[in-house]
Amino acid sequence: MKRTICLVLIFLVAQLLSSLVVLFFFNLPGLLQEGCLEMDVLATSPAAVSIALWLNAIMVWTAMTLLRWTDRKSFRLMGYGGKVYGAVLFGMLPVIFLVNLLVESFTLEDLNELLFNKLVHHPLGVLALVAMGPFTEELVFRMGIQRHLMRHRMHPWVAIAVASVVFGVVHGNPAQIPGAVLFGLVLGWLYWRSGTIWMPIAAHAFNNFVGVAMIWWTGADSTLCELCGGPVVAACVALLAAACVYAVYRYLDVCLPVRPSSFAGKEKNDA
Repeated sequence: MKRTICLVLIFLVAQLLSSLVVLFFFNLPGLLQEGCLEMDVLATSPAAVSIALWLNAIMVWTAMTLLRWTDRKSFRLMGYGGKVYGAVLFGMLPVIFLVNLLVESFTLEDLNELLFNKLVHHPLGVLALVAMGPFTEELVFRMGIQRHLMRHRMHPWVAIAVASVVFGVVHGNPAQIPGAVLFGLVLGWLYWRSGTIWMPIAAHAFNNFVGVAMIWWTGADSTLCELCGGPVVAACVALLAAACVYAVYRYLDVCLPVRPSSFAGKEKNDA
């Protein structure tokens, strides 16, 4: 578990350092002229937050590379074609619906709602949310934590669950934690069965893109239950979505063979 703790610390420290760097440079004109520092720049400027997310990704990637905590085999495509990836993305649609319908029923406080709504309307923000964010998080929580736990003989589902819970808690936002844990289980299963990190990255990026597109299309205040026309219709759609998830799961269960060699044995520098 030492590496799990270290990776979480690296992820959080990289977020802190990237925020401080952006805070300094965005305040540089004011510091030089008046000596004042605007601490709320990260809460008001989507460009600042976007650049901070990109810096965070670079720092995390650099740290994991220097520590040799990445896996070359996981970056291979493993020969999966467009049909398999298409099935994954298609299957993510009902998963997204079910998870978000469940989470919105909890009515949890969203601490990042205003900031997120700003990011989705800024080009750098969209790129950070859809591309860099998923890549960094899958690198840390799937390749870094889940793979490490599985290589230390932890049962795959236990390793997936641990990585998913850590993934959810690290978000630190009540409205995001349950959904992140549930999505983490799906992403972890995709990584375990496919042996390539690109499959959970694609699913994660698609999930974020759908979230961005929904805000563009419906606005920030609309709920899935309202969009369905009420709880009865939403429940019917949920049943149909569950059936679709099961059908896609059965298809992928055949297409994605278990690759024990990808997670077997210990690395030389495992801690």
